[in-house]
Amino acid sequence: MSSPRTTPPQTPRRRYPLRPPQPPAQIDPALDLLDELEAKAPKRALAVFAHPDDAEFSCGGTLALLCARGWDLNVVVTTSGNKGTKDPEVTSQYLAGIREEEQRRASAILGAHEPIFLGFSDGYVHEDDELRGLLVRQIRLHRPELVITWDGFRPGFNHRDHRNTGRATYDAIYPAADDHLYYVLDKEEGLEPFRPQAMLLSGTRDADYHVDISPVARTKVRAILAHTSQIRGRTEAETIKQWEDRARAARQAGDANASPYRESFTKVLLRR
Repeated sequence: MSSPRTTPPQTPRRRYPLRPPQPPAQIDPALDLLDELEAKAPKRALAVFAHPDDAEFSCGGTLALLCARGWDLNVVVTTSGNKGTKDPEVTSQYLAGIREEEQRRASAILGAHEPIFLGFSDGYVHEDDELRGLLVRQIRLHRPELVITWDGFRPGFNHRDHRNTGRATYDAIYPAADDHLYYVLDKEEGLEPFRPQAMLLSGTRDADYHVDISPVARTKVRAILAHTSQIRGRTEAETIKQWEDRARAARQAGDANASPYRESFTKVLLRR
């Protein structure tokens, strides 16, 4: 007589809360966003941009300021910038290695963690489920209260990688990262649903939030200059003069608030 078949004990499946057990303190839209987040939430931020040097040029001052104020900052770059050269002798693979190393130096100067590269080819970033899923994973992994990315909805935005990175980031935040039925394989890593409290959209046309970066302006310049393959020997003094000249021209054209030491964004609050 054969012995009865036994069923191995089943490991209980982990249950993932659909919402935090205690609702977080709500951000007051009438008060300064960074001050409100610091007072009411963990100081964690995620910057998501398309190419090495995007974050530094567009909002490097804000990122440096966050780090100076004790924030935990991770930078995600969707490409390795493997097309950004005019040198006919340089291969894409070689350039990707150069630009990734430049981004590592720049992130260290800002005070951020080692950057995360998603590895898409420059010019071939698609606003699709693959990119969205990769960004959902980063959001669930790092659990940022603030996400900074390109304004992918700005009319006439001139680089598809920028547009698609910004839009995919927005879609990753809501509803995907906060719903446990999206990208369910993340559960195998113990990654629970999460929704940040706010976004700042860089490169926007209709800015409604401004950051004074004067205390960290030189940190921003040093981070930009770390991208030596892109700045063609420009010095710190030349960079600052270029900013000042542009701000002066903008004021003469009617923008009374133009300043080389201000970064501007569209603010998005994400209730949860």
